[in-house]
Amino acid sequence: MYPSKTILSLTADLLANGAFSHLPDDEITGIHQEIMKLQEPLTRIQQNLLLSIWYRADAGNIPTSLLYRCNTVLQQFGRVPIEALLFEYEMELLD
Repeated sequence: MYPSKTILSLTADLLANGAFSHLPDDEITGIHQEIMKLQEPLTRIQQNLLLSIWYRADAGNIPTSLLYRCNTVLQQFGRVPIEALLFEYEMELLD
């Protein structure tokens, strides 16, 4: 299991790398404020909240190494990787 510090750090990295730049400014601000107010150690609920936020990221704007680290954490938690969701979305657009 990954420490909550890793989840918080990766969320901040996603934000810093523009993974949420496609969202409205108020949502980006909300994500930033959420990160700033969280304290270590994160509760399970807080960890799940941050992991859920990751799915709002634009996988096309995430550096490969960061995407890999995020997907590794998601898989540790038994969740679907970010890139798999992007592929499913693209397939829906083609239908």
